[in-house]
Amino acid sequence: MTPLPQALILALAFCFSLPLAQISGTLQAQAVHADSTLAAAHRLFAEANLLANRGHHDQAEPKLLRVLSMREKALGLDHPDVALTLHNLGFIYNAQDRYAEAEPLLRRALAIRETVLGPQHLEVALTLNSLAFTYGVQSRYDEAEPLYERALAIRESALGPAHPDVAFAMNNLAFFYTMQSRYDEAEPLYERALAIDEIVLGPNHLQVAHVLSNLGMLYDDLGRYKEARPVYERVLAIREATLGSSHPDVANVLINLASLYHHQERYAEAIPLYRRSLDIRTAEFGPEHSDTSLALENLILACELLFALPYVAEEQQSITAPESMAMLCRLSP
Repeated sequence: MTPLPQALILALAFCFSLPLAQISGTLQAQAVHADSTLAAAHRLFAEANLLANRGHHDQAEPKLLRVLSMREKALGLDHPDVALTLHNLGFIYNAQDRYAEAEPLLRRALAIRETVLGPQHLEVALTLNSLAFTYGVQSRYDEAEPLYERALAIRESALGPAHPDVAFAMNNLAFFYTMQSRYDEAEPLYERALAIDEIVLGPNHLQVAHVLSNLGMLYDDLGRYKEARPVYERVLAIREATLGSSHPDVANVLINLASLYHHQERYAEAIPLYRRSLDIRTAEFGPEHSDTSLALENLILACELLFALPYVAEEQQSITAPESMAMLCRLSP
């Protein structure tokens, strides 16, 4: 299997025409400071998080870099708020595939948190998770696995076995197994994480959709298409109801569902979904963004494959040509 993202929820695509999995990590919130410099840093930090959570990583990055500079000067190099900023900046670099830049930031954040907060603190688990993702997507599996396992152990010890944060750690470990095609180990972890989230958070929570999306990807990878389709459709319904029909995370699951059809050579069903994901991303990110380009490549490939099919080629030569499909494949007015 090819490693994948997006993710929280940011999505990363490592190759086109494959599903998107949520990135294993999380952006963190913060406490408000009374000091004017730190209060300004707080506002910038919040703005950066909002941008990052909608996939605008290029706009979030300079804000976080400024926050980091402000906090280092005001608080010192080893303050927990500095670690928090390093963690979120590393998360953004992970989301941009800038792993060589993410790693030293996350390692530094981890060192600060372990020293200041203690090795069993929940914030340590957060950074362990993001650093493990950095290693995992670079196929540094021997370095990643103990970090994922340690993050899960910390959360289970601190929160108990049925907490949503424990489910989140299970999902991340399962995704790590999936990247290595260790499906027999991944599937029961996804199922356990899903059961916890549905009970504690409710069946229509975004975190439930997150786990379902990764479980659907596992089914897709294994060719279990009949199981994958209703899972992806449920993710789509949850995200549309919660986030609205034009949110980037809706575009991500549209690509997953389209890819499912694509893998079965059902291009006529994939194309409308690819087209919708392209329209959402173009509106949200602009035509030059890498996520928009990925959606465009998906659409072009599916259209080329569809119209290369013998029965479609014959229809094109007659008055019964699939006009609606041709319109969806049109890239310019």
